[in-house]
Amino acid sequence: MEQSNEKSKPCRRTTGHFSHSLRELQQRVAKLIHSFSLINPDQAVIIGVSGGSDSVALLHLISTLFPATLRIAVYVDHGLRPSETAAEKQLVQERAIACSAIFRAVSVNVTDRSKREHISTEEAARILRYQALEKVQEEFQAGCIAVGHTANDQAEEVLLRLIRGSGSTGLSGMDLQRGTIIRPLLREKKYSLSNYLKEQGIPFCQDSSNLDPRFLRNRIRLDLLPKLENEYNRAMSQTLIQTASILKEEDRLLQDLTQKAYLDQVRKELVESSATPGKTRLFLDLALFTREHPALQRRLLEKICWSMNSRPSFQKIENLLSLATSQDNGEIHLSCGLRASRQDSTIIFHHPVGKKAYRGPAIIKKSFSPLPIPGPGSYPVPELGHELLIEKVFFTADALPHEQLFIDPSKLRFPLLLRPSLPGDLFHPLGAPGRKKISRFLSDQKIPADMRDNYPLLLSEDKIVAVAGLRLDHHFQISTTGMPALRLQWRPIDVEKPPSS
Repeated sequence: MEQSNEKSKPCRRTTGHFSHSLRELQQRVAKLIHSFSLINPDQAVIIGVSGGSDSVALLHLISTLFPATLRIAVYVDHGLRPSETAAEKQLVQERAIACSAIFRAVSVNVTDRSKREHISTEEAARILRYQALEKVQEEFQAGCIAVGHTANDQAEEVLLRLIRGSGSTGLSGMDLQRGTIIRPLLREKKYSLSNYLKEQGIPFCQDSSNLDPRFLRNRIRLDLLPKLENEYNRAMSQTLIQTASILKEEDRLLQDLTQKAYLDQVRKELVESSATPGKTRLFLDLALFTREHPALQRRLLEKICWSMNSRPSFQKIENLLSLATSQDNGEIHLSCGLRASRQDSTIIFHHPVGKKAYRGPAIIKKSFSPLPIPGPGSYPVPELGHELLIEKVFFTADALPHEQLFIDPSKLRFPLLLRPSLPGDLFHPLGAPGRKKISRFLSDQKIPADMRDNYPLLLSEDKIVAVAGLRLDHHFQISTTGMPALRLQWRPIDVEKPPSS
């Protein structure tokens, strides 16, 4: 680590020493922050400061523009350059004091995270750095986190994403603001910031890792980008920045169209029970989906995957498109245990065993031992997260909840039996013209295949009385109001029971 510009002046005294060009720098940054409402002066600002020229310039510029706002300069030690860390930390602390800002130093273990999650050192460092900044943000209830990315970083980022493979969203580069992360210097060139620091006599550090060719970003900065500028386009960096800006606007339009399609075509279901707490399922309507332009189809599938915490690769999206446009049912395994199962005109996205790696089948059979029902009462089935509640009531035909079935008690005999359905089981659904297989009935009711085990059968003397929670057999119906009846309810165990009278 080398330190540049030994002479140091407190940032609160720099405003009177600006040249015309540096005063324009300050005005540009101030205008950008104001135009996009990046900083609320009434809320604290977290500033990520590594000690390099860009982040040090960011600290001084924000401190000059918002002297009355609480500012916290945060140095994150990644544990990768122990010989340089002490000097960097000291410089950032000195700069914080000079700018009347609070100083915080945070340590993270990048090497451990990289090995544990099998990700690159760069990716692990990025994840841990932002987590550390967010933790300090929470401590101070700060409104935003400012980081020092510049226009040069934007050009490098676009090339990096192009090399690794990315769609238009990735190629549009970094955002001025994403959540509470802001980049006030994203339209500034590095040389303007270096000139600012030199003219003001503000010291900064040179990070030796920025010269390490093992990192792809460094090879792009030091080798590829200069080669492109020298041999193909002298304004390559500016061209990349302009291209990213164009793609950003087009991407916003596509995001709006994708959101509209998502709301129209995707239905969300939250399965809440003791067996599957907080389990989310998404249902994609293929009748509507297949009418969309392929570009929107791809984006909609990506949005679904991201919303289910699964990173969608190009090939996975291709596989999903094939599943959606084919005529056959099927299943695709996605990352983090996500499954996409086509059932007729619907693709169901769900996690059979939670958000974790899983190689087994999407449909995990749920079963339980047949349960004798000696009379009215409550009979829990923990394996299904539900209970069967049978009560003596008087039958009324109006306002019947969907989960309640009313049975003529004279047509059955206790004990009853609650059991899983078996292949070949038949019954006569109430309101239907004749008998039907249980499997066909559940399919007609649009019950997803992996949820059908949640609806057991209630039997009386080997005759099916009802599919719990769905339909009564025609033979056991009651039609006269005011008569004694048995009310049958199939409900989650964790449903709050009404107080007894």
